[in-house]
Amino acid sequence: MAAKRKVREITKIRRQDILTAAEKLFSQKGFKGTTTKELAAKAGVHEAVLFRHFKNKRDLYRATVELKLARNRPATLEQMENAADQRDDRGFFESLALGLLTRFEEDASIPRLILHSALDGHEPPRVVAERQLRVEQPTLDYISKRMRDGAFRKIDPHHAVYAFGAMLFGYIVRQQILGMASHKKHDRKKVARDFVTIFLEGMKK
Repeated sequence: MAAKRKVREITKIRRQDILTAAEKLFSQKGFKGTTTKELAAKAGVHEAVLFRHFKNKRDLYRATVELKLARNRPATLEQMENAADQRDDRGFFESLALGLLTRFEEDASIPRLILHSALDGHEPPRVVAERQLRVEQPTLDYISKRMRDGAFRKIDPHHAVYAFGAMLFGYIVRQQILGMASHKKHDRKKVARDFVTIFLEGMKK
């Protein structure tokens, strides 16, 4: 029993080492620019070990993206749900904005991975669409509910989701990808508040 437990622990550690290596290399070189040989070397394992944990490079890339997108998301979702229960529009959208900005600013490899994924086109469109829709669903549900309440103007709720997301991701690309963060850093909470103000002023009747 102890031997099996030790094997499981080693396996878990190796998988984490592989994912850590993948995060660094994929964010720097993209999917096409990274080889499985480089990934194995970076993780300190034999290439064969890589394929024991992930069936191919595409599977590893997908696992890397999913892992990064999940960071701090449960806490953010809980805050959003609490605000939604109280119909606290500002609380809902500030929780969403601050959670995303925190995740992306503290780990600039996330937007890079997302952009590499889109530009390299290595993931099937269905996979990308399913992931994006899953991420957007809580916001879509809340906006739709507030429209039914009469609090938000009647527009296509999907368009409202796209608009809010575009503000946040556009800011992240400007700061982290284009390098404007080295020119001027902004207070994260103030950015979230200002973006939410702009959004809600356009949405409220």
